[in-house]
Amino acid sequence: MDVGGFRDMHRHRRCTQIEQGLTHEHGYDTPPDIRDAGHEPRYQAAMEKVTGICRELSGSAGPHAGLYLLPMAFRKRTMFKMDFAAALYIAELRSGAAGHFSYRKVAYAIYEEVARKHPALARYFRVSDVREPVDLLKR
Repeated sequence: MDVGGFRDMHRHRRCTQIEQGLTHEHGYDTPPDIRDAGHEPRYQAAMEKVTGICRELSGSAGPHAGLYLLPMAFRKRTMFKMDFAAALYIAELRSGAAGHFSYRKVAYAIYEEVARKHPALARYFRVSDVREPVDLLKR
């Protein structure tokens, strides 16, 4: 997920979190609102410019120098290991329409993985399907 979503997700302390360091190598997410507003080309150009400067600084000023430039839309890899109770809590809390689009997808993926491996337990989840459009009046 992107760093913006990660900042909310990492607050869940009932799970083990194994983080990979921040890097530009995993790319970035484009918020749906940017696409809907017709600003995707401008957004992508800005993100690619930041990526180029980050690479340049990492080569000349040290491997971590350019990381300070990365916007929160850049992706961060983290593995969350948790028990059923934590999976249920995170999936229900973070899949809601008021949540950040980045962690909503992750929360729903947690639910889908539990449903795949333990179908009998999936019925206990009260998640919001992230594939359905968000009703802003209910948000």
